[in-house]
Order: sequence, then C-alpha cells, then structure tokens
Amino acid sequence: MKKNLVLRSVAIVLATFCSSLLFAQSAIEGKILDKKTKEPLVGASILIEGTSRGTTTDIDGNFQLKGLQAGKYTLSVSYVSYKKQRLPDIKVQNNEPTFLEIEMEEAELMLQSVQVVAQHRTDTELSLLKSVRTAVQVVNGISSQQIGKTLDRDAAEVVKRIPGVTVQDDRFVVVRGLNQRYNNVWLNNASTPSSETDVKAFSFDAVPSNMIDNIMIYKTGSPELSAEATGGFVKIFTKNIPEENFQQIEYSFGYNDQTTFKDSYHLPMQTLDVFGLGSLQRDLPVDFPENLNSLSIQQRDAAALKLSNHWVAQPSTALPNQKLTFSIGRKWNLKEGNKIGNITSLSYSNSSSSRFSMENNMYERFDPVTETPVYLYNYAADIYSTDFKIGLMHNWAYLTPNGTKIEFKNLLNQIGVDKTSNTFGWNNYRQGNFKYLSNQYSARTTYSGQLSGNHKLKNNEDNKLDWNVGYAYANRIEPDRQNWSMKENQEGDYEYVLPDVPSINELGRLYMTNHENVVVSGINHEKKFQFLNTLPVLKSGIYGEFKSRNFSERSITYRKAYGPLGNEEINALDFETLFTETYLGQGKVISVDEQTNVANTYKAQNWLGAGYLSITLPVGKFNLTGGVRAEYNHLLLDGYYNPTSPVHVDNPALNLFPSLNTSFNLSNKSLIRLAYAHTINRPEFREVSPLSYYDFTEKNSVRGNPNLQDASIQNVDLRFENYPSPTETFSLAAFYKHFTHPIEMVNIGVGNDFSFGNAKAAVNYGLEMELKKSLETLIGLKNFTLQVNASYIFSKVEFADRTNEQNRPLQGQSPYVVNAALFYQNDKVGFSSSLMYNVMGKRILAVAQLNQGKVVIPDIYEMPRHVVDFTLNKKIGNQMELRFGIKDLLAQNYQTRQTYEYEKDGDVKEATLINQSYNLGRTFSLALNWKF
Repeated sequence: MKKNLVLRSVAIVLATFCSSLLFAQSAIEGKILDKKTKEPLVGASILIEGTSRGTTTDIDGNFQLKGLQAGKYTLSVSYVSYKKQRLPDIKVQNNEPTFLEIEMEEAELMLQSVQVVAQHRTDTELSLLKSVRTAVQVVNGISSQQIGKTLDRDAAEVVKRIPGVTVQDDRFVVVRGLNQRYNNVWLNNASTPSSETDVKAFSFDAVPSNMIDNIMIYKTGSPELSAEATGGFVKIFTKNIPEENFQQIEYSFGYNDQTTFKDSYHLPMQTLDVFGLGSLQRDLPVDFPENLNSLSIQQRDAAALKLSNHWVAQPSTALPNQKLTFSIGRKWNLKEGNKIGNITSLSYSNSSSSRFSMENNMYERFDPVTETPVYLYNYAADIYSTDFKIGLMHNWAYLTPNGTKIEFKNLLNQIGVDKTSNTFGWNNYRQGNFKYLSNQYSARTTYSGQLSGNHKLKNNEDNKLDWNVGYAYANRIEPDRQNWSMKENQEGDYEYVLPDVPSINELGRLYMTNHENVVVSGINHEKKFQFLNTLPVLKSGIYGEFKSRNFSERSITYRKAYGPLGNEEINALDFETLFTETYLGQGKVISVDEQTNVANTYKAQNWLGAGYLSITLPVGKFNLTGGVRAEYNHLLLDGYYNPTSPVHVDNPALNLFPSLNTSFNLSNKSLIRLAYAHTINRPEFREVSPLSYYDFTEKNSVRGNPNLQDASIQNVDLRFENYPSPTETFSLAAFYKHFTHPIEMVNIGVGNDFSFGNAKAAVNYGLEMELKKSLETLIGLKNFTLQVNASYIFSKVEFADRTNEQNRPLQGQSPYVVNAALFYQNDKVGFSSSLMYNVMGKRILAVAQLNQGKVVIPDIYEMPRHVVDFTLNKKIGNQMELRFGIKDLLAQNYQTRQTYEYEKDGDVKEATLINQSYNLGRTFSLALNWKF
C-alpha cells in the first residue's frame, strides 16, 4: 500500500512537471555569448526596464522570461567586466516565445596594468547545477547556498537532502539503499579514516555544516575515482578563498521539548569535558600496572584503589542546546596580479538528548499455543546523552594570473559524548528482574589536512596538471566505561550483583582506544588535443594511499571476595563505598581481576597503489568517456583468536576496473546518460580481525572473519536530465547492480552472536527522480520553489546452500526514500522560509536467526518515520539575519519491529512485536547571524 502511494505520488509530480513543458507561453528566450570567443556567459543579468522582472543566464548562457503579455519590451543586459547593453522594442506575441541571441563585448578597463585573477565559485546553486550537468558521471550534490536555507548542523543532516541518500544512526550515509560500507568518502580530495571501531564508515557528524562549500555524490564510476565506491563516491569540499573580506558570528539556541530543563543523569563533569577532551581525565593513572594478572592479589587490590570511584550518576538539569561560530575571511592582492586568501572558522556547540522509558526487547520465540512471545529480555531504559563539539577550519589559497592555484586545507574536530543508561526489566535467562547501569564517555578526534595544486602547463587551458598530498587522523577513545547491575529479591528490593565469576557486563570497567592514520598522494594530468574535427580529452594519473590502525581494549572486572559481611549488610552500603579500601580486597566484599589478553588487540595496515587512463571523445551531441583503472591493494593484519592462537592476514591483490560513461544531448536543455563500471568492496580492518566485540546497548557480540573475500560489483546506470531554466531541473534515473560475494553481517547460530561473511550473490536496482521547479509559472505562486527527490529500490541477497541464512534484502536497505521541500524567498523584503519532509521505507537492522533453514527469530526492521522541518529567515539590515526553526515537527517514535509467522487452527497468522521504541522530541531553534 505504502509503495503504491509513493509510486502514485511520483507519477503525479512527473505529470505536473511534464504538462508545464507542453504548453507554450508568451516569453522572451535567448542566449548570451562572448562576442569574441562565442562562449556562453554564465550568470549574466537580464532586466525588463520599468519593471522588477528579471533573470540570469544558466550554465549554457540561456535565459527565459516567461508569463509576459503581448507587447514591446526594453531589455537591459549586464555582466561583470562586459559592456552593458540596452535592447529596445523587443516584440512579444501571444502564446509565442521570442528568441534572441545576444553577443557582449568585454569592457575596456584600465587597471594600471594589473591582471585580474578570476576564481570559479563552487558554493552556489547555479555553480552546482553546472557541475552536475557537465560532469562525466551521474552525480548529485548540494551547495553551501542551499545548506544556508536549512537548520542542518553537520554534514550528516545535510546529505539526506540529496536524492537517494539516507542517514543511519544520525551519522552514517546510505546511498541508494546500500549500507555505508559501500561508500567511499573523501574530504577535499583526500581519503578519510574510519571514525568507528566496528564498522567501515566515516562519521558525517564530524563536519559542521557552516564549513561546507559543497558536497558531491558520484553514483557511477570513472577511472579517476576510487574503484571502491559502489553506492556512492562522496566528496565533501570545505570553504575556500573568500570573494571579499568578512567577519561572521553566529549564535544559535535550541530547546527540545523532551529534554531541555528536564532531569538528566551523569557522573560528575570533568574540567575538560566542555572541550570534548574528557577522556584525558578519565584514563588509567600513569603509574597503573600494564596488566593486573602479573601481580599478586594484594597488589591488584592496591592498584584498583587508584581508579576513579565515581559510579553512581547524579541528577542535573539539561541545558538548552547552544552553538557559537566565528568565521573570518581575508584576501590580499599581491604584486603582478597574484592573490592569496584565507578562511578560518571556529565553532563550539553542546547539546543534550534524553530517551525516557525506551522499550528494549529481545524475543526467544513466539508461542503459537498461547499466542504470546517468550522473551529473552523485556527491558525499559532511560538514556541521557550530552555532547560537546569543537570544530576548526583553516584554509589557505594562492592564485596567479596564469591559472596556478595552490591550496592548504585543514579541518580539525573534537567531539566528546557523555552517555548514561539505566536499563531495567525481566531477564528470562537469569529468571529475574534486573537493573543494568552504564556510564560511558567517548571522545573522537578527526583531522584532515591537504596540500594541493592546480596548474595550466605552458599557460595553456588545454593542458592541465593537478596534485595532492594529504594526511588524516582519527581516533576513538572510551576511557572507563562502567557497567554494574542489581537484581530484585523476593521482597521487591534491589540488591547489588557481585558475580562469583568475573564478568565485564555485570561489574567491570572497560578502556578502549582506536587510532587510525591515513597518508595519501596523487597526481592527475588532463590534455585536450585536436583529432579530425573533435577535441578529445586524455586523462591519466596515479594515486597512493597508506592506512594503519592500532586497536586495544582493556577489561578490568570485580568479583565477590567472600568476606564476613552478609548480603543485608553489603546492600545497606552506598555502592561507591564498596570501592574504598575498607571493602575492596581479598577477604572483604569485592576483589579485582583483569580479563585483558592479547586477543583484545589488533594491528593492521593497508597499502593501495592505483593508476588510470581515460579518454573523452565528443562527437557532435554525443560524448563518450571510457578508460580503465588498475589498483594494487595489500591488506596486513595481526590479531588473535585467543592468547595461544595468533592470526596473520596477508591479502595482496591486483585488479583492473573498466568503466564507460556516455551522454547524448537531446537539446540544449536535455540530455541522456548511460554508464557502466566495475567496482570492488574490500573488507575493513575490523571485519577481518578475530576480535569479538560486545555491544552493551544492542546486547549482542560481533566477531570478525579473517577469511573474508573481496566483493565484486557490476554497475549500470541510465539517466535522463532536463534543465528548463537556470534554476530548474528534472532528472529520472534507473540503476542496476550485481554483486558477487557481497559482505554481509550474518548470524553464526549461537544466541545473539554475529560475524561477517560472503554471500553468494546479490542484486540492487531501482529508480530515482529529482525535481526542482518554480511555482510561479506553474500555479502563479511567485517566489516559491518546489524540490522533490524520490527513490524506489529493490534488493536481494542470495546465500549458498547449507548456510544458516535465508535469501533476503540487503541489510540496511530502504525500499523507498522521499525528500520534499517547499522554499519561499523574497529578496526585496529579505525574508525566506522552508518546509522540508523526509521519509524512508523500513530496512533490516538485524538479520534473522535460522535453525536448519527454518526462521527461529525473524529479521528486525527499522520502521519508517515521517520527518518534517520548518524554518523562517529574516534579514535585519545588510549585516544580520535571524533564523527560527523547528526540527522533527511530527516527533514520531523511532521504532524497530519483527514479525513472527505461526500456524493456529489451520491458518497462517502473523504477530508483529516491538523491539525498540523511543521518542527524541521536537527541537525549536533560534539563531542570529551577523556578517560584517
């Protein structure tokens, strides 16, 4: 039903758009060219004298003035550094367009022999549209100008505005329904490290939205792009040299109706928490022993007394979300026409969120006799989270009149998250009601720096060279993650759980660190040459990348010490008292142990070398780009199944990746593309490490698989694009992907334990539609723009026989995604607003558990949520802007479900059960921006 509704909605939008193209209107249309070179002028202004009607030229120099009455008009045409033109007596007839071709001459400006250095802008909607249309590949994107119309705080919120893109866990990007592992993310032309320890993904919430120039997502491959990008090759570009000097301050204030000014529970704050550096004050003491197992029991207990004794979270009041950003841009004109510029931006933010009475259930089975579920556990949870973020961008650029451009870009982010959870309810395995309490602080550091250059060889526009060297670093540190539990006794009171056998889940503290480094370098050459009556473009380049990771985990646990005190006396004590000298030690109440061993660590590195060659052949309206990319990849990893079973992974591989991109210009406003590419998906470090990682939130464990193979993918894309005006666009695309040995998370048949494996094959195919349409000519609404993008996707994974898996959709894939936005912008009064909508279809969050081919526990699905955001923007004078917004206006519950099928009374029935359900509330924001 929902799928049909989505398809009908898309059909209505298509019919509406197409009908607007079929009926001619009274209009002035034309093209503006450079008189000397005959090249189109992009962004030239056309104004009807005596009115406020006007427009600008698009990327091909075309313009349209629609909805005119019959009569005569005088046009005023202007463009920077060109002579202004006045065209009188332009006749317009009823229901007939008038066509003009206007040639403009350069103005004869004497600037004291100083050459003007022009810079191509990349942050506007017009420049983005030009990049999309002229790209060799199928590509979508979003510009800084469009980002400024939303309340999006970071790149994770921004990218979901792009067609076919969804966001998982508020920070991981899914393109065309494919899991984040199938994406490749680059920041300013350099590879990014994985910001997570257990998944292959870049965390998009690490890039503040105010630092973004544009984001491009390439959906088809080409030789100059990495072959490891099946879902999308994502390029995030931060801001560059400013057009003019500026200073900018922005402050925003946010109120969440579920969290702000409500109780929030946390351990006492440390001094450095406000800078996202709280891990430095929660780490093990400098003189703490490297391993407690090498010490006597008395020495262990003495060492344990050095650890922090804060275990019980204290109440506080959740403050409003706040963000403060200061940016400055400077440019200097040097001798001989050279120019240098800098943009620096510093941002600071803090926010809080709460989940109250969150349902958290896991089922062993469904009883068809009683028609009731049998729980593994039936919990409710209160979860409180506070985060602090600091972001710094520091970019330099140097330009010369001969086309040389040198850039030095830096982006640093520090994020600290303090999370406390209180989970309580029935545990069927242990036959009792329990409370599980957890205090978790995590810190993430992300740095990316690149030095790059662009050159015109021999000052020739047809002979270009660019190069790049870069370094990136990411870490994730979880110091002193504390877990403790209590059990309800027969009297209904809760008692401390002091395990006989040490258990990190029942009473212990975990210290985890992950460091990843990436070094890259590359050089690309582009040469246009004359061949018959065409100008082919030959591209070649080489690329090198070295990536390393060092992961370690330390597990310190406590157990019952069998002292003289009884349960009643112990439970009369405050919990934190148990960790003092009086009660910690052999023969007292508790004693310390360590479960750390070499199996809790692994080291890995990956070498990648690549080279490519491609050629673009323009023949009339037809363009063909074909080529091949060669990649040599060498993965090395050292880890342990257990202390006596080391694992060494050594996987070298050389592969060739052909690709073909073709386009045909149907008219000066429409084209069609057809593309093919062979891509690859390689295992990530964590996926081949034998380390077993327990997820305290999901209550499951995940183990790597050293025997994983690379996945090979064949990709085909077909897309129609139409650009009816400088600010309007429409595209419709179909895509198909076939996977050989796709990497999936699989159940290994032991309770709630998972690993990674290669399925036999998989397919993924679907349709995408994007529309951006002015409503003025459509239904007479001036200053209104409608933007819609929708995707409909099908996928299926096929497993080999005799595996404990069933054929199913790809994990994490949504069958449909819809984004819609209505924008209003009135430049005369300095007012704009937006209403934005997003929904995605249900997707598999956790795969089913099978026994001899029969489903025991069904797939767990994340259910759709309808999300509506609303913003109002008002300029105050020439320097200030006030912005108000509401995020998640509907505030629907996040929910996961699974459906059991069972037989009763001869009928097949279904029972849908809730696994998780919670609400994050609405957020009301007010922001003031002052640019001076």
